[in-house]
Order: sequence, then structure tokens, then C-alpha cells
Amino acid sequence: MKSIIKCLRLILFLIGFVFGQEPTSLNTWKNIFQSPDLVNYFDGVFNSLGIVIEESEESFTVYHRGDSFEFINGVNNEDVDFIVPLKKQNILNMVEHAKDGIIDPQESWRILDVLFTPLTKVTLDNPVLSVNWRRKLAGVEDLTHVYLINPKGQEASKHTLIYVKGQWLVLKGLYGKPRRTYRMSPEQSLEYQKKIFKAMQEDNFWGWWKFSNFYKKWRKTCSVTH
Repeated sequence: MKSIIKCLRLILFLIGFVFGQEPTSLNTWKNIFQSPDLVNYFDGVFNSLGIVIEESEESFTVYHRGDSFEFINGVNNEDVDFIVPLKKQNILNMVEHAKDGIIDPQESWRILDVLFTPLTKVTLDNPVLSVNWRRKLAGVEDLTHVYLINPKGQEASKHTLIYVKGQWLVLKGLYGKPRRTYRMSPEQSLEYQKKIFKAMQEDNFWGWWKFSNFYKKWRKTCSVTH
């Protein structure tokens, strides 16, 4: 009888342990990020995205396989296009905005609001974008303010780009007197990210030349100089 009671207690303990565990960020994303709309939304934004959770040691990689996402524990720095540090609340917010599997303009803004600054930081780390003469040739200013406009007219996401000593600093918020200010919609931001990612993947003269032509036309639609 005592052995039966011990077994029951052990079973109850294990059940409580399993169901009492907070789901990992990987599983949280894995359970929600498989709808066709979400797969299409991120098509061309990345092939492999490393996610690092700031409050814990958890990390995982998201692979865009064309018609689905694949999720793997851990991040191999040599095998990912971007590594993005996120807070756990960022993960929960993105899941909340994507849970119905349909991306409307407001949900697009909320998703990009999470990825906006970290993706910009990683993109500008590319050596092609941090060489000073190339920056000047492309007409890219050394101090820029960027607004990601909320479709509902509420407060925009903002960050500052500063080029100093051969590298870009990307700061959340607005600092200094900008030489150019961007005010972009989620659609414009997504278009830019897809174009620059394509150039990074091709990584040749022709690819960067096409991106430069796109960029000079694109910025006229969403920016002003000072």
C-alpha cells in the first residue's frame, strides 16, 4: 500500500513539474509561427535568424525554408544571417500579434517594432556598409533619425544612426541634430530590409549596385534632408 502511495505521489509530482514549466521561447514561437501569411511575411527578410534571450541563456535559430519555418536549439554564429538579442517580453508580444496567423498593417508595425532596432544594428555591421568612402559615395549621412510610423497614428518607434570611427552606432531613441530624417511605414521598412538582405546574400558589385540604385529612389519616398 505504501509503495502504491509513493508511486502516486511521484506521478503527481512529475505531472505538476511538466505542466508547471514555463514554455521556452523556442516552443512559444514554434507553436505560432507556421501560418502561410507569416511564412510569406518573412520571405526575403532572412534565411536563418539567431535569437538570444537577454534574461536567460536560452538561444535558438529560426530557419526560413521557403514554405515553413524550422526551429533549432542554440545559435551557430557561422550559420546565421543575423543574431538578434530580444527580451522575453518581446517574444511574447510578437506571438500575441501573430497568433491569428494574419498580418494586417497594425500587426506588421508591432512585429517590426520588436525587430526594428536590432535588425538595423546587425545589418549595418556589414563591412560594405561601414566603409567610409562607400558611405559617402552612396550619399548616406553620418547622423540620421528614423521613425517607424504607427498606422494608427500613435507614437512611432524611433532610433538614431550615427557613423563614427568606421562603425555605425544604432541607438533606440533620438539623439543629436540629424542630417536626414526617415519617416517610414511598415511596408517601406520591410521593402528596405528585403532589398538590403538580397544584396548581402549576393555580396558582389552588381548586387550592391542594384541596391544603391534602389536606395537612392526609395529614400526620396520616405525621408527629408536638413
